[in-house]
Amino acid sequence: MELLNLNTVLGIELVMMAENHFSCRLCLLIKKNNSLSIEHVKLVEGNLSNIIAAIPKNHPVALSLSGKGILHKNIQAANGVDGNQIFQNAFPSIEQQEFYVQQFNQVQCFAVSIMRKQTVDELLDKLKRAGLKIYMLSFGGLVINHIWAQLNIYDTAIQVDHHSFALNSDKEFLSYSYGAAIKNEFPIKIAQETIPEEHIVAYASAFQLMLYDKLEIVLANVTKINDDFSSFMANEKLKKRGLVFLFSVFGLLLLSFLLFSYYNQENARLAQQVGAQTANADQVELMKMNIATNEALLKQLNWNTGYNYGFVLNEIGLSTPKQLQLQDLVMNEYKTEQEKLDRIPSIKITGTTDKLTAVNNWIFVLKEKPWVKSVKLLKYQEDPETTAYQFNLLITY
Repeated sequence: MELLNLNTVLGIELVMMAENHFSCRLCLLIKKNNSLSIEHVKLVEGNLSNIIAAIPKNHPVALSLSGKGILHKNIQAANGVDGNQIFQNAFPSIEQQEFYVQQFNQVQCFAVSIMRKQTVDELLDKLKRAGLKIYMLSFGGLVINHIWAQLNIYDTAIQVDHHSFALNSDKEFLSYSYGAAIKNEFPIKIAQETIPEEHIVAYASAFQLMLYDKLEIVLANVTKINDDFSSFMANEKLKKRGLVFLFSVFGLLLLSFLLFSYYNQENARLAQQVGAQTANADQVELMKMNIATNEALLKQLNWNTGYNYGFVLNEIGLSTPKQLQLQDLVMNEYKTEQEKLDRIPSIKITGTTDKLTAVNNWIFVLKEKPWVKSVKLLKYQEDPETTAYQFNLLITY
């Protein structure tokens, strides 16, 4: 599906006057800098072919159907009543599955509008095959509710080109009716802009589509139109996320470039300083080789920062609790190939005790020694020949 934006929207009111005779009112609405303006309006009458030929095809469309073939009924019902029940209360003798339904309400006043599915489907099929991108479909003039506050009509009765609304003193909806003789006595303005009254519904339709995310939209339950609209909204969200992602990537690339330039300059400066301080490259290479040779020798000799065996054994002897009897002590016993490769200085201790707490306390004391890296209790089991317990410790340093 093509990604569109809603900065330009075409509102259409298609009034069915007789068999294959229509009155089409067009209003092209543009949003720029958070301001809405009417680009142009147009009125065309004739058969459907003439109407289609006069409609621009490159804008998202909000369509309202009025005139013959549409029934409107006003009822009162409590808020939260099921939509099917509202339909049955409005049209008790009509089979709902044969009609598309639109329900609009404020407070407890409902306007229920219906039109035969066959008529709507045939009309939409012709409009879509002509290239119109229709994303909203409404019945009658109920979309005008979004712009009541913008009109220069201050009475509780609003009459606009065949559409009549009754409001209460709080400007809340009471009822709606459609009649051929309904007209407004005075020129109508939206905010400060004068607009012919026959284009009010087209304007309100475009207004609803353009600001769909901020309004309680009025729609007929035409599934294929509403599904197209849902897909359109999903694509719009995807498009916005894509733009955010692209700008984020661009920002990161710019930041990376600036950091790279900075550190590249710093690296060049430091390299210059190092070059000035170094006598020559051969001397540096020789020093590196000597350092590598000495490091290998220290590792082979198992140098551990200068701790000799006497010091280590003395530390172990002084810290041994009296409840422990040491039986064996092995320094740097490397058995596996990995141990031989790592050559980690270690001490394996075997002893006996009759108190496990003494072993745990000794482990804690050993871990506190600054020369000890780790202490592990490898085994603790009962000596079968005595009542004491045998333990094995591994100390790395």
